[in-house]
Amino acid sequence: MEVFSIVAVIVLLILLYFFFGILVKFIWGWAPLCVSILLSIGLGLTGGTISAVIAIVVFLAGLGLTNSWQGSSLFYRVEEKIDSMFYFKD
Repeated sequence: MEVFSIVAVIVLLILLYFFFGILVKFIWGWAPLCVSILLSIGLGLTGGTISAVIAIVVFLAGLGLTNSWQGSSLFYRVEEKIDSMFYFKD
């Protein structure tokens, strides 16, 4: 029974490592959009039509920023390092 527990813990650690890598890669790629969504929700809930318009503008700016971010050379270099660290290319 101890052998089964040890194997189960090792498999669990491997899965947690893999899922942590997925989380890091997701956050690296979508951080500008996540921040703009949080700002848009905060601005939209403060009230008023002007706040809602500003929230929409912030959200659209976040979309554009995310699009340009995912095409930058820094993004690709760090993404390659993340892929090699967590063995996503294997």
